[in-house]
Amino acid sequence: MSSFKPIPLFSGPMVQSFLASFKSKADKSYGKNLEGEWKSVKTKKGVTLLARVHDVPNPRGIVILVHGWEGSIHSSYIIRTTKHFLAKDYSVYRLNLRDHGDTHHLNEGIFNGSLLEETYDAVLELAKSVKSKLPVYLAGFSLGGNFVLRMASRHSTAKGDQKIPGLKHCFAFSPALDPKRATIKMDDHPFLRKYFLKSWKSSLEKKGQLFPHLYSFHDLDKYESVMDLTEKMVKEFSQFRSVDEYFLSYTLSDLFFKTIKVPTSILTSMDDPVIPWKEFTEIPTSAYIDVVIEAKGGHCGFIEDWKRSSYYWRIMERKMG
Repeated sequence: MSSFKPIPLFSGPMVQSFLASFKSKADKSYGKNLEGEWKSVKTKKGVTLLARVHDVPNPRGIVILVHGWEGSIHSSYIIRTTKHFLAKDYSVYRLNLRDHGDTHHLNEGIFNGSLLEETYDAVLELAKSVKSKLPVYLAGFSLGGNFVLRMASRHSTAKGDQKIPGLKHCFAFSPALDPKRATIKMDDHPFLRKYFLKSWKSSLEKKGQLFPHLYSFHDLDKYESVMDLTEKMVKEFSQFRSVDEYFLSYTLSDLFFKTIKVPTSILTSMDDPVIPWKEFTEIPTSAYIDVVIEAKGGHCGFIEDWKRSSYYWRIMERKMG
């Protein structure tokens, strides 16, 4: 039985996906006026990531949010989730991945999906900055969900002060398990291919303008698919020998899931236009991992009503107790 019941008008996969990311006037106003502290996090290897920290008096816990590819801490789904959990008396920390949320100037290197170490270090530092012993909940969306699953694994195998203090539960919503398949599926969809390609090219152009001595992106117009541009970036600006080697660096296999030893919830939908849902049926049964596959929900959607309440908030609250 499906637990997610969208109103009929909102039930289509692209409608769900659009409503998740559409930034309304209310989203913009709330995000702009939301009180918080900017926190610059320096990782062990000198990478700087930027977070926005929102502490409430006497919090029930800390929710750390990780956005998806070409999103940011200002994405609608991040803003609305922040608003929801602040109202529930949780402190919320929003983390920008490298080169997202206008942070291109902070690091010379270019973002790619393999950069787990710096992201884990940043989450570790954010959790360590909590003054009292509070439960920490980590939630990621799309590629951010992939990062969260890898962080759950890293935490599970880490020792001593390399474990995320207070980590109680990880949530991955519409996570990319096989990024190569997801990229192919994205390219097969004309609207999504155009949207992500335009966003990525714009991001690379910003990087080139900031570091003209390192990058020249004068030929971006000739790349007409995400896969083609990925191959260029891997070949010219990464340590990987091939695009397949790059994708494998953050592909989540059956064996990978056996390394997770922290409670983890995964939510996806059968009508996701980007992520193939059958991959989720192959995740090995585990006492630590709960996989929910809904018939509808689109990509990071799961919008339930006119207020754009998200079904995954209820999943989170149930697990956070």
